[in-house]
Amino acid sequence: MHVLPAAHKRENQLDEFAISKLPLKKQNLIRKKAEAASNTFNWNSLYMNQDAVNASVADRLGVSKSELLDPTSADAAVRQAIAETSIIQETKAYFAANGVDLNAFKSHQRGDTAILVKNFPFGTNIEELRKMFEEFGTVLRVLMPPSGTIAIVQFVQPAHAKAAFARLAYRRIENSVLFLEKAPKNIFTEPTLPSAKDDRPAGVQKVSVTELLERDDDPDHQLETSSLFVKNLDFKTTTEQLAETFRPLDGFVSARVKTKVDPKKPGQILSMGFGFVEFRSKEQAQAALKVMDGYVLDGHVLSVKSSHKGLDAAEERRREDVARKAAGQRTKIVVKNLPFEASKKDVRALFGTYGQLRSVRVPKKFNSTSRGFAFAEFTTPREAENALNALKDTHLLGRKLVLDFAEAEAIDAEEEIAKMQKKIGGQVNKVSLQQLTGRGRQRVNIGENGDEDEA
Repeated sequence: MHVLPAAHKRENQLDEFAISKLPLKKQNLIRKKAEAASNTFNWNSLYMNQDAVNASVADRLGVSKSELLDPTSADAAVRQAIAETSIIQETKAYFAANGVDLNAFKSHQRGDTAILVKNFPFGTNIEELRKMFEEFGTVLRVLMPPSGTIAIVQFVQPAHAKAAFARLAYRRIENSVLFLEKAPKNIFTEPTLPSAKDDRPAGVQKVSVTELLERDDDPDHQLETSSLFVKNLDFKTTTEQLAETFRPLDGFVSARVKTKVDPKKPGQILSMGFGFVEFRSKEQAQAALKVMDGYVLDGHVLSVKSSHKGLDAAEERRREDVARKAAGQRTKIVVKNLPFEASKKDVRALFGTYGQLRSVRVPKKFNSTSRGFAFAEFTTPREAENALNALKDTHLLGRKLVLDFAEAEAIDAEEEIAKMQKKIGGQVNKVSLQQLTGRGRQRVNIGENGDEDEA
């Protein structure tokens, strides 16, 4: 037994004041770690065995894998990436058509009844997988796309799914090893198959999908908060007048008219033509909505709606317009996690499949090696969006590409370096010129009285 003195647990949580005293490099490192901890985990749940992808594409084309991937060709990696992209797009379409929520793959939470099955040999059919998993319990459904490169198996009981996961993970099947992963929580948008027994309590009526959709369209069922949004106010209507109008209603708490500072007359306040009214409960706000919608105040017919989460409706609409306008102007994609072996030609060949490229840049280091990222600019925003959606799950030379729209205000590192070099070069030339013409500025005496001047 070896006993050592214990030390207190290190606390890495520093406030901004403590961080500001650290060196700049240390500050940036701490902030990057904090951002990495808060960002979503970039895991590709739709990862597929590259050999199975190539076998599936070759089988469709009626050729061998050796013919599909020419070893003498320099763009074999790009061909593999394009083949994988097509298979992933087909897989997504198949899963979406069979009640799978694709947005669930972005979630951290994992379910307890569904399993993602990967890396099984190409040619394995859906019945073989069902028979393999049914040994551990009742299987509710098995989904396998036509490509046959990935599958989803859903059990009825979580205990059966847990047992199958423990026994079948990394089991060797022919010349491959089976990879299993717990599927995301709420992966299916459709409810499970109906059971013969109805467990609803007596007196509870079953609601159809049509009735639910009608409820969603009904304003009375959209009220989520106790706040009401009142628009079409007269610009002369004050907060006091709005409060006096709604005060007789049951549950009234407060009212306010949204205002802003007059840009032409600093110090004066202007009404924005809308406001908010608070009530104690949702029921009271709902009753007020029915009564006051269409009420005439100062010659204006009021339009009263539910204020979702208390957001400023005008501000929310403005943000949506700005985001929509910015999305329509985004044509440049930044490609991160790019393999260092990938060339500019590879990036152009891969992204050129989805639209006409205006430019492609692969920044280099001083030793002419890649920095691990690139920029691809398309001629239209639609082409850029299509390429981003198609290639966001694609692997190139074993690395998953991380794609995002490049920010308009982003600083180009190469351009900044070129500007710095040009500036330093100008200063060097100026110093060299001074050395050639003399010692630069020096003090000389003019006249007999010894007056000093500079030359």
